[in-house]
Amino acid sequence: MNTDKKEFVCPWCIGGGAKLWEWAANRQGAVFTLLLRQSGCTGGGDYGGQEPQVVELKDGDNIADIIAKGVVREGMSMPIPNESIVGRWAGDRVALIGDYDDSGIYSIASEQYRNISEPLVEAWNQFLGDDQFSLQYQRCGTCAERHHQEIEERR
Repeated sequence: MNTDKKEFVCPWCIGGGAKLWEWAANRQGAVFTLLLRQSGCTGGGDYGGQEPQVVELKDGDNIADIIAKGVVREGMSMPIPNESIVGRWAGDRVALIGDYDDSGIYSIASEQYRNISEPLVEAWNQFLGDDQFSLQYQRCGTCAERHHQEIEERR
């Protein structure tokens, strides 16, 4: 959860478990790489980085020149929009809080903080682009009930 932005990621909504071991041992825990990314530049393999290049060598082409053109692309400026989920939590107070923690913040967050699980899963799947590593968003029972209550309160 992010106590500065009053946001949280629901482990059940992204198909994971809530225990520390479950976050650490499953791909759901890797979502924090997107949330905590802090960089104004990009490189190969980074969010928004360059697509893989296909190079065809022709007679007379110098492979060193082709490699140099690719290297120049590294570190190019690539600002991420403020509304993006990518890097959204960089520099903020962030913690993994279990439901058995006695501070009470888990209850506060689950009742009052914004669940950003759905846009996080969308950004994650777009970034990885590989079904083997994709996540599935499905609002868990607790979050569905809370969502329903919010809709009722707006009426």
